[in-house]
Amino acid sequence: MTKFSDKIIIGAGVYGLYAALFCAKKGQKVIVLEYDKEAFSRATYVNQARVHNGYHYPRSYSTAIKSAQYFDRFNKDYGFCVHKDFKKIYATSSIFSWASAENFKQFCNAANIKCDEVSLDKYFKDGICDGAFETQEYTLDAEILKNYFLEELEKYTNCTIIYNSRIDTIQKEDGTYTIGLKTGEKLVTPFVLNATYGSINQILNKFNFEPFKIKYELCEMILCKVSSNIKNVGLTLMDGPFFSLMPFGKTGYHSLSAVMYTPHKVSTDFLPTFNCQTEGTGCSPKQLNNCNHCINKPKSSWLFMKNLAKKYLKDDIEIEFVKELFSIKTVLLSSEIDDSRPTIVKKFSEKPDFYSVLSGKINTIYDLDEILE
Repeated sequence: MTKFSDKIIIGAGVYGLYAALFCAKKGQKVIVLEYDKEAFSRATYVNQARVHNGYHYPRSYSTAIKSAQYFDRFNKDYGFCVHKDFKKIYATSSIFSWASAENFKQFCNAANIKCDEVSLDKYFKDGICDGAFETQEYTLDAEILKNYFLEELEKYTNCTIIYNSRIDTIQKEDGTYTIGLKTGEKLVTPFVLNATYGSINQILNKFNFEPFKIKYELCEMILCKVSSNIKNVGLTLMDGPFFSLMPFGKTGYHSLSAVMYTPHKVSTDFLPTFNCQTEGTGCSPKQLNNCNHCINKPKSSWLFMKNLAKKYLKDDIEIEFVKELFSIKTVLLSSEIDDSRPTIVKKFSEKPDFYSVLSGKINTIYDLDEILE
């Protein structure tokens, strides 16, 4: 069977479903190809759920300003799934930090984002930090957002999501791509958007395009319960080998991550290559499996993360393990210098059109609008 569509979107994460709904509303026929059995099952769900307002990037003004530009728009459009009712505290360590308290204040002033100094002794042990600041930053509930997108897309008969899809063949001719699936189905389109994030280079490889120069990290995030004294508080100690403890959307849990312990494995090969990609895992450099479902997923670093956080937090702040989550994170190699996280929408082909989007920030989805028109 052969199907024609105006656009094919590869990946049913937040960028993929945002693009699908954007196009469906314009009357375009859209097909979304998702490797897993459900949407939002990888990096869109397994992350700090931070709705960025720029604070996380004190060494990259361009990233901070771009995040702040979209902050209000995202919260207006998707406020129903955003958790806002907590205090977000950023602190700087007195040692091992790239940024001092004074640096952070200057950075926030330059980026025009809220930065109100607060007492250190409410959350942190004596003498270990040189500044703490209440900021304006929220967290996203990915499950609520996923359900919203899926419910909205069900209203449009011109949009189809194919789960468990496996690309078998790709042909380019007469201004179109013909994508053959393992099921024998053939999909013809003049436009492809690669919105796969962790598998971005694997899709580029299938289409014979030059890959991005990126670092892949197999990352762990911990879901935890916290004591009542920080139930409505998010804490991030930066900018160095530190940690972040934040409400995980509207779930009632907090997420815990740590710069030193969240990444378990790293690959700088063009295609993600890890020693856990053994026979039987369904994972290889040419096709990433879902790390959460893998028999070779790493042993949790929960205790290391907890001990790091407790080194800085007051003794009456308690953290209790609930669950570990794993996913692949990608970072441009060029971003290693200044910790920047640009959102890149790159065109690889014209007539037929092929675009890839690479971004680790949820609220820059609007960068897709121009190419989707």
